[in-house]
Amino acid sequence: MTTITLSWGDRPIDLETVDGRTFLRLGQNLRVDVTDASLDQLDRLAEVAADLADQQRDRYRAADVANEVAAEDGHRFVGVPYQRGAVAA
Repeated sequence: MTTITLSWGDRPIDLETVDGRTFLRLGQNLRVDVTDASLDQLDRLAEVAADLADQQRDRYRAADVANEVAAEDGHRFVGVPYQRGAVAA
C-alpha cells in the first residue's frame, strides 16, 4: 500500500463529475474517484470529516485557553523566551 501525504490547508474541497464519473477534489492536486463508493463508505467518510473538525476545534480551544492565561499574566503571546548566548569578539 502506498501512503500519500497531502497538506491542502484551506484550498477547495469539491465534487466533480467528468464523463459520468464522480470525484472528490481535495485542493488542486488530488482527485479521488468515488463513483463506485458504497453508502457505508461515504457515511464513514462523513464521520471521519466530522471527527477531524472536532479535533481541530479542540486544538483551537486549547490555544485560546493558553492565550487567555498568558494575557492574565500580562503576556501578549505564549512562547519560549529566547536568550542570546555569548558573542565572540
